[in-house]
Amino acid sequence: MIKIEPMTLDDLDQVMAIEKATFKDAWKRSFFEHSLNSENSFAYVVKENNQVIGYLNAWWVEDEMNLDNIAVAQTHRRKGIGSQLLSKLIEVSKKNKCKMIYLEVRISNITAQKIYEKFGFEKSYSRKEYYPDGEEAIIYEKKLAD
Repeated sequence: MIKIEPMTLDDLDQVMAIEKATFKDAWKRSFFEHSLNSENSFAYVVKENNQVIGYLNAWWVEDEMNLDNIAVAQTHRRKGIGSQLLSKLIEVSKKNKCKMIYLEVRISNITAQKIYEKFGFEKSYSRKEYYPDGEEAIIYEKKLAD
């Protein structure tokens, strides 16, 4: 059975395994630990049989949410896990009276861009040399109903 729940410190070993397998510039464990201890952070995992198969981390500042990180284990991609996580992000953003959700995505990550656009995110602008390897980022935003 698949379920979405708040991320805990006990999930971090599995989260870090997915993070390192997914991103060439993987975040450090300390970032996730800091996030879990912040009142302005929202971190969720998707579990199947108590195994983490996906996660997201976002930060909330006033009336804006910024999706910092989202990933799904390679073996569970194309099964709607990322969509479930994005739906959870939108739900949490609305509950917290956010007016806008922002995110950055690599210009080369066409698959992620298509998912974001499916959820109503729109390209806003780009940031040259945003990532450590110099790749450009596209900034997406989604306006939420007032």
